[in-house]
Amino acid sequence: MFSIRHRVPSAWRSVLMLGVLLAGLLAVTAPRARAAAAQDVSVTFGVRAATEGEILLVSGSAPQLGAWDPARAVPLGTTASAYPHWSTSVQLPAGLTVQYKYIKRSPTGVVTWESISNRTLTVSPDGPGNDDRWNIAPMTATFHATAVTTWGQNLYVSGSVADLGAWDPAKALPLTTDSATYPLWAGTHQLPPDTAVQYKYLKKNPDGTVTWENGDNRTVFTTSADSLTLDDIWR
Repeated sequence: MFSIRHRVPSAWRSVLMLGVLLAGLLAVTAPRARAAAAQDVSVTFGVRAATEGEILLVSGSAPQLGAWDPARAVPLGTTASAYPHWSTSVQLPAGLTVQYKYIKRSPTGVVTWESISNRTLTVSPDGPGNDDRWNIAPMTATFHATAVTTWGQNLYVSGSVADLGAWDPAKALPLTTDSATYPLWAGTHQLPPDTAVQYKYLKKNPDGTVTWENGDNRTVFTTSADSLTLDDIWR
């Protein structure tokens, strides 16, 4: 029997050994890379719902939300001081887009789904918690803001409702631009209907500091329409 060592020229042995070592390193690091890519984020589902003895649950397209099976839906909780606001937190993979709905379940086990279209959520580590209303579809607000920025700065919008981060810069919603539209920044986000919403724009600097625009808070009164567009200029 011939050994591989005798059949391979000595000049190639070091190359083969290096290949074996690299393959071993990839085998060890690949699972870690996959784990990092699938990092879970704690997502808060909050909804305002009046109940008459029922409990509230959330179900959706992800396995963590029961994959639309009411028997595996995630229950929400409330307290005497928080009612009619219900909430719960669910671990979901970052970057995942899920559809979901809320369910009421009576003491006898009767299940009532929301009759509106499925709600949609894209999981983000910096995303604000949901602030939904039972069986009321959120409206889509498109923010257009003209703002000159320095290199590395980005524009965000924050506001008085949870959907806009409740004035927390860490939960502000990003706007985007490109070479063709700059200095116009844009972003589409959901807002509760029939609500007075205050908001402002802010710039996040590369070092993590934040610059808010000047002036009073901006105000918009949302309606039950499907969408609205806001056209603003940085102050």
